[in-house]
Amino acid sequence: MKLALLLVSLLLLFPSLFAQDVKVRQEAIQLLERAHAASTSPNLPNLERVDTFSVLDPSSPTQEGSFSRVVVQGTGRRDEFNFGDYHLVNVYTHGQLAVAGATKIPPSPLVDVLRLTPIYLVHFDAEDVIHEIVDREEGGRMLRCIEFDTIRGQMSDRNELCMDSSNGTLVSEKLRNELIENSDLFPFAGALIPGKITYSVGGVIRMEISQTMTELEDATPNVLAAPPNAQILRMCTTFRRAIGISMPQPKQGTLDGNYDVVVRGMIGADGKVREAVVQESERPDLNAEALSLAREWVFTPAMCNGKPSITEASLTLHFQDR
Repeated sequence: MKLALLLVSLLLLFPSLFAQDVKVRQEAIQLLERAHAASTSPNLPNLERVDTFSVLDPSSPTQEGSFSRVVVQGTGRRDEFNFGDYHLVNVYTHGQLAVAGATKIPPSPLVDVLRLTPIYLVHFDAEDVIHEIVDREEGGRMLRCIEFDTIRGQMSDRNELCMDSSNGTLVSEKLRNELIENSDLFPFAGALIPGKITYSVGGVIRMEISQTMTELEDATPNVLAAPPNAQILRMCTTFRRAIGISMPQPKQGTLDGNYDVVVRGMIGADGKVREAVVQESERPDLNAEALSLAREWVFTPAMCNGKPSITEASLTLHFQDR
């Protein structure tokens, strides 16, 4: 009886110990490491990367945007963002940042583009329980797919990562309600980079990204010149992130669903949240409540070189039994 109680306790505390085979997990980690190596250059040259994207919404016209990055190794980089009426140029060089354009929080699609490009790579951790690795043929190529769950408290997500058996690259990533599909691979600096990325949420395509990456032949000084009328900021040599003081969560409901809403906002020098927008939501009908609560959060502000600094942050609102 005591042994049975001990086993039950261990299962409750450490479910992953009894839910996966050690050899299967080891192979899954090796497959993921191979995928990282296949899509990560060992030695990047000076380069220019251009991402053009379409935001697809059945209820509104398609919206187009772009992101470009020029990198001069050892010197700095230039980032340019365009989406609707949002335009921003950031030039990082010589310990300073030159900013020209928008002063508001960037639109959610641009944040997604930065997250998904040049390729979205993940790692396994203690929350991931590997179940099996299966072979599958798709589009005339063989795939090796890892089936696993991610356990977050009382919530569990069924996920899948599929790699091309021939070159090891990540072909598709099903993570919670997201699906990321990488195709049209091209070689660059010893790595294979996706020329097309399709991003879906809840089974609906949300975004298509086309990507190019080329070596920068002419890295003259004017490539990283500050834009006209740019604001020149000193980059942080010491930085401390904003620290939460009051972060109220939604009241627990009486139903049986648990959902997260991720809100992005700017934390001001006074520690208050401004310009809050929904970045990701599992229940759109809860968005208004999530935004209202997020605006009540209070932080000790971020510190840059010993002075309070405005910073962007992601805030997760957990809705229990809703």
